Amino acid sequence: MEYRAKSQTQSLTWLLLNGLTWVGVVGIGWNLLKPGGWLFQIVDLIARNQPVGIYYLALGLLALCAGKVWLDSIDPRAVYNLLTAGCAFAGTLFILSLLLPL
Repeated sequence: MEYRAKSQTQSLTWLLLNGLTWVGVVGIGWNLLKPGGWLFQIVDLIARNQPVGIYYLALGLLALCAGKVWLDSIDPRAVYNLLTAGCAFAGTLFILSLLLPL
């Protein structure tokens, strides 16, 4: 095993990506669980449109599983990389939405 020193740019890039990823996770969690958030809207939509809402939920879960299998066949870390990029993007949007009123 060979030791390789990270440059300052690599360290800052790693720090920025991890920071944005965790801010994105917190932002998604907040928007999902806050009163009137996404989770409550989804549950309300499914409850109002029974049984069609349940069919769409099942279809969405099947599509999610099929997409994961397809991405795993491309690269075993593709889902992880996609989630990291998505959460970093969500973190950027969450920070900007908090700064917008200023």
